[in-house]
Amino acid sequence: MQSESANWDDRAVPPLERSRWVAFAGILLMLSGLFDIINGFVALLDHGYYETTADHGNRLLIFNYAAWGWVWIIVGVAQLLAGVGVFVGSRAARITGIVLAAACMVGQLIFLSTFPLWSVITMALSVLVIYGLVAEPRHVPGARV
Repeated sequence: MQSESANWDDRAVPPLERSRWVAFAGILLMLSGLFDIINGFVALLDHGYYETTADHGNRLLIFNYAAWGWVWIIVGVAQLLAGVGVFVGSRAARITGIVLAAACMVGQLIFLSTFPLWSVITMALSVLVIYGLVAEPRHVPGARV
């Protein structure tokens, strides 16, 4: 009988307290969202900042900087909200965080020729977010996304 009540108590504890990887991924997801919001405001306010040199072509982006800035701001706000949802223990927030981290990785490929170090660091953060949200904690079997 005790094992049943101990099992029930484990389910009542939020995932943030059960797994340090989930907490780490939530923090990194919010940090990545903040970085994306900053990228968006830079694209909105300083159009020349993301221009490339002549060897890499005339423009970094296919469409205008204002649209690109708003895309990054929207993705960043969604990442911040998903990070809060991860802290609360929402499964939908974890899945959303995985999708947004993957989208962030793809978006950083566009910046790779202009800002290689920044892009690689941001993509590495996204990989850690995905791992933290997907990995099953060893002490909590069955606690996957």
